[in-house]
Amino acid sequence: MKSAKEMLLYVVAIFMLKGLSFIMLPMVTRFLTQAEYGQLNVLVSMAAVLSLLMTFGLGEALFRFAHTSRSTDEVMRQCLFLSTLICCVMLLLGQLLLTPILDIVSFAPAPTDVRLLLITLTAGGILTVPYCYFRLTHNATAFAIFSIAQGALQTCLSVCFLLLGFGIRGLMYSGAISAVIILVAVLIHYRATWFGPKMAFNRTHYQYCVFILLSSLCLYGFNGAENWLVVAALGAEQLALFFAAAQFGLMVSVAFEPFRMWWYAKRFQYQENDSEKGAQYALFGVQLGMFLTVLMLIVAPTLLAVLLPAHFAPSLSYIPWFCLIMVARFHAELLNLGCYLKKSASLALFVNGTTAVYLLVAGYIALAHWELNGLFAVMISAAFIRAILFFTISQYLLPLAYPFRQLAWSWLIFLVVLGQTLVFESQSVLPLMAVFINLVAIVLNLIVLSVGHQPFIKQCYQRIAGQVRGKLA
Repeated sequence: MKSAKEMLLYVVAIFMLKGLSFIMLPMVTRFLTQAEYGQLNVLVSMAAVLSLLMTFGLGEALFRFAHTSRSTDEVMRQCLFLSTLICCVMLLLGQLLLTPILDIVSFAPAPTDVRLLLITLTAGGILTVPYCYFRLTHNATAFAIFSIAQGALQTCLSVCFLLLGFGIRGLMYSGAISAVIILVAVLIHYRATWFGPKMAFNRTHYQYCVFILLSSLCLYGFNGAENWLVVAALGAEQLALFFAAAQFGLMVSVAFEPFRMWWYAKRFQYQENDSEKGAQYALFGVQLGMFLTVLMLIVAPTLLAVLLPAHFAPSLSYIPWFCLIMVARFHAELLNLGCYLKKSASLALFVNGTTAVYLLVAGYIALAHWELNGLFAVMISAAFIRAILFFTISQYLLPLAYPFRQLAWSWLIFLVVLGQTLVFESQSVLPLMAVFINLVAIVLNLIVLSVGHQPFIKQCYQRIAGQVRGKLA
């Protein structure tokens, strides 16, 4: 019951923190030109790289070492100290080196926008440790409150600045202001928690952080660096179409985020206490992600028509490929425990690094010869290579008994829906056959989830029902 409550709070928090950005999508794409939207995506890509450097893998280190140390709070305080130090140093270096760096980039954004972005990332990087601490200590309420406050404040400010005609600059202001205000609120409200003895990190701890950081950077090369390839080869306007389609894959990831946040904080504990149940939860997560991807394939044409202006219509043909990539990512993310529990996460760096190099080199060549079609072929193959490598190495290091028979049904349903989406994508209204296939796919997916993981779902239902009956009595 406690886990169900946590995931419910994470659903609300993630919707407000990330989901509101999708609600803002229609306004942003209408207030900005297609070229300006592409320029905004350059800033987003820049933020993705810098945020990895500023967080330094300290959130993952907190999850990894808290349950094996004498005190969770001592680990948290050391992570918070290091996070604050790294973020402040990065902010200072960024302000000093910004102008010479931007001068050598042809498609660079305005310096003022980047400076505001650095402020946002500094505050967000420091907030990473408190947010991870809330998740680790079952304080999902605090996580939800501050996330909702940040999301609501940033959205309100963004709307105001767009209406006043500030454009991209207004979006950067709203991000910086909201992040700084929430950081101050978190530090003041929980000020007694942050002070006290800190755990002294040794070589093993720093080594783990470095491997997580390098692995995350390689993962960005696998998931995000393609934006730089597109803008360099095809321009900001084509990047706008590509990035708009990628937002639908991101919607799936955001919908899955509550389970991911709950599971990532608990997976090491489950492996230590009940590995069989941990394997069951991991596979349930994969199937849940596939179900969400099927729903996106079904509703994407309608969502795109409602959310985006007409000149973004070509993005529709890219969405199925982003959904296929998301399915491969769910497998890689959830069936990889051995790579993070053994060898100080160095093998995760190997897998992410190998696939990132392949994607960047092959993607550059493919874009030059076959444009986006070639890039998508490379992205899909890289996603599946990464999933296979993660699973194979993880099973070698830490064999787990995954019930794969259940997963086969999820794959069959997904492939049927993907096939009908590709067949009917050129039609503005889906034929009756496609509607029938989609409805059957949704029902079958729900049956597979409920039957394949009946003990887990039944246990959650009984606990919720028991608590409801107790309150009514």
